[in-house]
Amino acid sequence: MKKLAYLSLLPALLTGAANAQPAPIFAIPVTGQLTNGIAAAGQATGYRHGLGEFWVAFPGSIRCTGTWSVRDPNPTIVMPVTCGARVRGEAIVTRQPGFMTGSAIVALSNGQRGQFVFGDLTYEQAFGQGRVRTR
Repeated sequence: MKKLAYLSLLPALLTGAANAQPAPIFAIPVTGQLTNGIAAAGQATGYRHGLGEFWVAFPGSIRCTGTWSVRDPNPTIVMPVTCGARVRGEAIVTRQPGFMTGSAIVALSNGQRGQFVFGDLTYEQAFGQGRVRTR
């Protein structure tokens, strides 16, 4: 009888485990702008299982997302970017020592290009005069 009770709980336990969010190990701000001057802000989050996720949102417009390997040891990495259902692109990310600060240049399939910073780096430090800072 006890076995039957435990077996009846098994699906609920498995469902809960499948829906559990992985534990984040860091979350850092991302800010930047497209070449047309439209500002964006978001966040990059790294998880214990080795996956990193980022998102940036443009007010009143699209939201872009992507993933990378948190364990990638290279200071410069290329990440695929998805913005809504139709826009795709690529981000070339250059990370400073410690990998918690850096910059990115982005090219999207709709012709837009952008420049972003994350962590403690200011937009001015990475790209010269601009309007957007992370801190």
